[in-house]
Amino acid sequence: MPKLLILSTGGALTIRRALGARDDQPFTLRSDLTITIEEFANLPGSHLTPQQIFALSQRIQNLRDGFDGILVTTGSDTLEETAFLIDLLLPEGPPIVITGLPRLSSSGSPETNGLLAAITVAAAPSAANLGVLVVADGAIYAAAAVQMQFSQGVGMITAPTGFLGRVEGDQVYIRLQPLNRQWIAAPRLVEPVDLIRIGQGADDRQLRHSIADNVAGIVIETFGSGRVPPWWLPAIGEAIQRRIPVVAVSRAGVGGMGDEFGYVGAYHDLRKLGVIFATDLSGIKARLKLMAALAVARSPAELRALFQERKDS
Repeated sequence: MPKLLILSTGGALTIRRALGARDDQPFTLRSDLTITIEEFANLPGSHLTPQQIFALSQRIQNLRDGFDGILVTTGSDTLEETAFLIDLLLPEGPPIVITGLPRLSSSGSPETNGLLAAITVAAAPSAANLGVLVVADGAIYAAAAVQMQFSQGVGMITAPTGFLGRVEGDQVYIRLQPLNRQWIAAPRLVEPVDLIRIGQGADDRQLRHSIADNVAGIVIETFGSGRVPPWWLPAIGEAIQRRIPVVAVSRAGVGGMGDEFGYVGAYHDLRKLGVIFATDLSGIKARLKLMAALAVARSPAELRALFQERKDS
């Protein structure tokens, strides 16, 4: 009989109540599936840290051989980051699925539809070797692509590239494969990495504070496809001269980097300074990726190569 592990970062008791489990012992949810629930942490999503998610990824890797699938339930506040980081740190293998904690209905009882859909995917052989998957509102997404588009409720999670498949009843239909998935076998995460978002007319005080603090790396959410106000260029150049890696992403959260504009502060100026460009990554994801990449890159060239756009043959 297939065995499924549910790892909870918060609300394990709610999950047990939702599934009718009375204790920590394995139980049978349906005739063809045995489930074990383990509480990894008991924290809301907003309290989780990258180091805790790194430890969670190690826990998953250590347990993978003993289960046919693993489901992680976590708070929605940082679900996007949790899913991305676990996907980045782990190789392909048996299904790993991330979903939000069960919401409470108006009567106070936990809603089970989303949880049951995620269990169905985690137990499906067709979900293996696809990297980490996120299940929300019956849709199946690649973890690297998910974004939070609403603060709460139905439709909170989406992906610019669309979903890979859907759950319909007890059937899993996966119609697409994740593209350009990347695995970084990082032995640790390097911190601190600061994330700075540029707004119209913003000065460079936050950037200069990061330089003064000698942080491990800096991610800047730039305008468009890689543009900053001209008064930011000296500080960016100073950071790079001090060997602090600077990664630029678009504050749009998705899309390519690079343009043909010739004015001061455009893409060509950042490229000359030695900025690393991250295509199709939001700032919060690029920050996590830089933490992992710094742990394995032995030179600036290797670090840059980890952020180069990957193309399927």
